[in-house]
Amino acid sequence: MSIDQRKYPREPGNNRAAIVYAKPGDAPIMCTVADISEGGAGLTFVNIAEIPDMFELEIKGESDLRKCKVAWRAEPHRVGVQFV
Repeated sequence: MSIDQRKYPREPGNNRAAIVYAKPGDAPIMCTVADISEGGAGLTFVNIAEIPDMFELEIKGESDLRKCKVAWRAEPHRVGVQFV
């Protein structure tokens, strides 16, 4: 059994989101917010191979972009990010 060491408790999420500005001129990379907290989120992608280590995330229904740093990757679909 693993102990959850997160600084902030995560809430379930089911929001659509997109990585914007992954590289200049690139189309947004669509994803789903699996869970979210004040400090970070778990994201689900079709494929995580092209996900950069740092990016801006646009979550549907929110007006501001969130700057993200990848904390972990779980092939082939999950990425955990820290909001910076």
